[in-house]
Amino acid sequence: SVGAVIMLLIFLHFSKIILPLESFILKSLSPLLNGMYQTSSKIKSSYDQQTDKRDLSAIVEQQNVELNQLISENSRLKSLEDENKTLRSYLKFLSTKEKNYAMANVISSGGIDINSQTVLLDKGTKDGLYSGLAVLSSEGNIVGKIINAKENISEICLVNASRCQLAAAIQNKDKTVGIAQGDLGLTIKMEFIPQSAEIKVGDIIISSGLEKSIPRGLVIGQISQVKKESNELWQSARIESLTNLEDLVVVSVLLP
Repeated sequence: SVGAVIMLLIFLHFSKIILPLESFILKSLSPLLNGMYQTSSKIKSSYDQQTDKRDLSAIVEQQNVELNQLISENSRLKSLEDENKTLRSYLKFLSTKEKNYAMANVISSGGIDINSQTVLLDKGTKDGLYSGLAVLSSEGNIVGKIINAKENISEICLVNASRCQLAAAIQNKDKTVGIAQGDLGLTIKMEFIPQSAEIKVGDIIISSGLEKSIPRGLVIGQISQVKKESNELWQSARIESLTNLEDLVVVSVLLP
């Protein structure tokens, strides 16, 4: 029987009778056993490497998720910091003025026409806003005026828009007055200035106070170029706004 054969082999092994035969068999099988061991080791190593790669990939993926979350949070905090800085500037400016103001957020730029140099505000007639009111930056500079107001929303034209006209005055010794008008969404121009008026680059342009809803003294911009021809009746000036009109987030509307 099988049991008897096993018992006989065990007896022969311990009695060392079959030792030469065992040695021959082990020697013959050694290359095969060695090959099987190496193959097994390679399989195990490959499995471990694949497991390590999967673990490393999961770690990298998790770190990327956390990094994106940190970037998003940092962006949010930077936005809040910028907004708080703007609000502090408004608070500093408004605290020195005996005027009423309505704060508003810019919710869209371009209005219906993306090239119209207009922006939409989240305040409207229910907040006391109406056409003709001046819109100011945090520094107190005019950035535009309201051209259309509805109950909860208003549209303003920026000072560099062709449709935006402001009664203006030059802060020179002549107190020259005129109309400041946007020039193709690029700059502001002031034309029909008398040849006798002494104006120069760097002169400040302010509101003249000749418009019903806009008081005198609000800064419109600064002269960057003067065009004067001896054979012309008038001279003109190019004006640059002192505010970056593309970065408007929060504005104030000057109420009467």
